[in-house]
Amino acid sequence: MSAPDTNIAKQKTRHRPALWGLWTGVLLAIVVGSILAWMLSADEAAASLTALVLFV
Repeated sequence: MSAPDTNIAKQKTRHRPALWGLWTGVLLAIVVGSILAWMLSADEAAASLTALVLFV
């Protein structure tokens, strides 16, 4: 069965805030994940450099 009255333009405007929210959440997760990965890789590099200095 199909919907009795489909108005694509109305559905588009009603779903726009939800879609913006989803895209904002995805973008925020990518930014936070990138920052976290960068911070962890910087910590590992500093730790390996410290271990190298202590070893020599």
